[in-house]
Amino acid sequence: MAQIGASQNDKPAKKDKEELSSTSTKAKIDFGPILEASIPQNRDLALKEGKPAEAIENLLGVEKQTRLAGDAIATGKVAVEIVKICYEVGDWEGLNSNIVLISKRRQQLKQVLVEIVQEAMKYLDKAPDHDKKMELIKTLRAVTDGKIHTELERARLTRILAQIREKEGNIIEAAELMQEVQVETYGSMDKEEKVDYILEQVRLCLDKGDFVRGTIVSKKITPKTFEKDQLQDLKVRYYNLMIRIYTEKDEYLNIANSYYSIFQTPQVQDDSARWMPLLQNVVVYLVLSPHDNHQNDFLVRLVEEKKLELMKPYKVLLTYFKTMELMRWSSLQELYKTELSQHEVFKGDRGVKRWEDLHNRVIQHNIRVIAKYYTCIRMVRLAQLLELDDEATEKHLCDMVVNGVLWCRIDRLEGVATFAPKEDPNDVLNSWSSNISQLLGKVEKMCHLIHKENMIAGAAK
Repeated sequence: MAQIGASQNDKPAKKDKEELSSTSTKAKIDFGPILEASIPQNRDLALKEGKPAEAIENLLGVEKQTRLAGDAIATGKVAVEIVKICYEVGDWEGLNSNIVLISKRRQQLKQVLVEIVQEAMKYLDKAPDHDKKMELIKTLRAVTDGKIHTELERARLTRILAQIREKEGNIIEAAELMQEVQVETYGSMDKEEKVDYILEQVRLCLDKGDFVRGTIVSKKITPKTFEKDQLQDLKVRYYNLMIRIYTEKDEYLNIANSYYSIFQTPQVQDDSARWMPLLQNVVVYLVLSPHDNHQNDFLVRLVEEKKLELMKPYKVLLTYFKTMELMRWSSLQELYKTELSQHEVFKGDRGVKRWEDLHNRVIQHNIRVIAKYYTCIRMVRLAQLLELDDEATEKHLCDMVVNGVLWCRIDRLEGVATFAPKEDPNDVLNSWSSNISQLLGKVEKMCHLIHKENMIAGAAK
């Protein structure tokens, strides 16, 4: 019984030894001499003697030996040679069938599939006609489908196919093809190509008219991506696409920020023909933006821009909105009607709406100025200052109150607008007490300093 048990225990050990010996045998086989002899011989057989089928059959036999031996380098060389022979003899049907055959062979090595796909992709631009090119793309996409080691090649093939569909005028199909590829998860694709690919996805979504999906895809890229100078071209493309998205929604402040980001790009700063119209767009869209803390902060910073000195009318326009003084819409129209009407922002279908938005921004600026200097004012006088009728004046006041821009109460019976909220007596008393305390503190400090000076002057005598 002991002998039987021993023999049974020896069986797994013998099996392991056989596997190790077979593995070591595979590793020891050198296919270099075999490849040096078979590849040139079969090339001559295919190209000079006109027997490509026989040559490919011979090479498939060699490929089987190297594949079963686990030699990825040798297998790749043989497989690539088969693809080359099919191309050089002009057998495009054989090229497609052999790519599929090699990819489906038992225990096929991953690197081999990558190499034959990369080699076949070189022939796409050399295809004799459109149909053969499309058939090769279809074959390559089929053999790379669902394989993580060929995800990079499949993404590039998908982009080529999308470009073809776009040239044919089928934007919807091109966009759908590109949307299938989630390149942000690809570790084998470098950063620049990945950003370029995502920007192409965004562009096709916008060209298709799908601004919602375009916005979602654009969020895969953050502005921090473009901090390095080598991505300047991609940065300009990204912000131009974002401008298209923001323009669709009339998000003026975001448009101004996007133009300003392009303006700050080093390659744009060196060319006055490029930065000047960009800076003009920044000013115009910033003025059109509703007032808030972000808009006001941007406006204050932009006024200090040195390059604005070369565009005096636009700097003056910014200064009007920065200064807390009333602006007369009639005078502003006389000054800027000619200048702004020639600007692209006020042309086209949206030109009329943007003139109305500019008028509204002037009205809102004037209301903020009045609210700063008046605690209450008669509606008739307010309408005169705003150059509006009573109904329009009340509407603008109500809109600003609803948006939280200012506090206001309108007494329609008396025709009075009040901008200062009624304070609680306790709050007034506390405020007065605090002010008195600060005043007495300053008086005491002043007395101390005077006494100190008198002491120093007395000691000097």
